[in-house]
Order: sequence, then C-alpha cells, then structure tokens
Amino acid sequence: MKILIVDDYAETKCSGIITECKKRGIEYEIAKGRNSALRRIICKEQNIDGIVLDMGIPVWDNEFTEDEREGDDVLRELHRKKYNIPVLIFSTTNSEYKDECNFVVDQMKEWNVVEEEQKFFAFLEKIEKE
Repeated sequence: MKILIVDDYAETKCSGIITECKKRGIEYEIAKGRNSALRRIICKEQNIDGIVLDMGIPVWDNEFTEDEREGDDVLRELHRKKYNIPVLIFSTTNSEYKDECNFVVDQMKEWNVVEEEQKFFAFLEKIEKE
C-alpha cells in the first residue's frame, strides 16, 4: 500500500500520520505542492492507493505564498480524470469541491484527538478493501 501525503508542512503537521504509516509498514511519499502531487498521481508507475490532502498547498513545492488553496484543484483534476483514489482531507480549511467527489472519504482536522484519528484508520481500512 502506498499513500501520497500532500502538504507543504508534512514533516511537522502530518507527523502522526507518518509515524502511523511507519508503524504499519505503509509506504508513503510526500508532495509539497499541487503540481508535484498531480505528477505523482497521474504517473501510473507510482501506484498511489490513497491520498492525504491539505487544502492550503502552493502550486509549486517550496513556494510559500499566503492564501493558496490548491487542494481543490487536485480534487477537481482527480474528478475530471475519473480517478477514484480514496482521499482523506487533512486540513482545517474546508474544501469548496469535496462534496462533488465520491472518492473523498472524510475530512480530518487534527491529529491526537481520538475521533479525528479514527477517520485516518477508517481511511486505511477503505484502501485495504479496494
């Protein structure tokens, strides 16, 4: 199983998810911007089984500008290409587009809160079943 974590601050914000992946032997990659995320998703050799997606990501990796919300662009592109890769939104910012995407499993706003962590475990279970 391989998960793509799309977050410009993945090493800190997603540290709980990364720790859990390591504990379970789940392979993961990190993309820090919209373009690198889409490149990894669309490239069939990558075999991404699930995506953890932040809404507030920049267009390019390491391009730190304020108020970029490129996560919705990732969802739109997945929907347009009819990819049904399960997505767990991991962001305090709501998506304007998630309700149109049947592949969005849930939205998780923080780690270290039992109810929120359960959303991540449900996401993993969904991936394992597919």
